[in-house]
Amino acid sequence: MDRGRFERWLNSYLAAWVSNDPAEVAALFTEDASYWVGPYAEPWVGREAIVEAWTSGIQSDVEHAGEVLAIEGDRGIAHWSVKATDPATGVRSEMDGVLLLTFAPDGRCREHREWFARRELPPA
Repeated sequence: MDRGRFERWLNSYLAAWVSNDPAEVAALFTEDASYWVGPYAEPWVGREAIVEAWTSGIQSDVEHAGEVLAIEGDRGIAHWSVKATDPATGVRSEMDGVLLLTFAPDGRCREHREWFARRELPPA
């Protein structure tokens, strides 16, 4: 993995967050990938489980940013931030996090670990 490939992967990851399209999500991960959403949660294991869990949530008005922080061998670290609205409640939230990723030789993620904080934003 090199910096350019990692940046393209991260941009695709954030684009899939906006689209919530199962095919876009699936393209990011290997068949046997694992996805941790925190240090204490059980991981989503397998691309199918990742796609199902990811696309079960709906957000609107998504704004995002991401930055590759480091890459060494097949592992990378990135910072991301997202603002989004829950259409069911109208509550807008802001999330800020860090990803630790391990990539397969073809550039898809095989291990995804993230740590993030979330806060609700005051009404506009």
